[in-house]
Amino acid sequence: MAKRFRHAAIVGKHQALGMRELLDDLAHFLVREGLDVSLEAATANNTGLTGYGALSTAEMGAQCDVAVVVGGDGTMLGIARELA
Repeated sequence: MAKRFRHAAIVGKHQALGMRELLDDLAHFLVREGLDVSLEAATANNTGLTGYGALSTAEMGAQCDVAVVVGGDGTMLGIARELA
């Protein structure tokens, strides 16, 4: 049987217009689905979302089961490089 994700990290292109609200909605959705949610540290610091933990990339790799990346190809590839 497949193991269920328990802890999600959210990474966002925090400079993009409207990103704060979108990330907050995403975090609320994941919490309603029963996951613990943390934000990547730069995302948390630059959006002002304080209701969730903020993790460094190394902490995300050690503590999270899945990362949800919201942004373009550069955002996704950049965090993938760091997590690898």
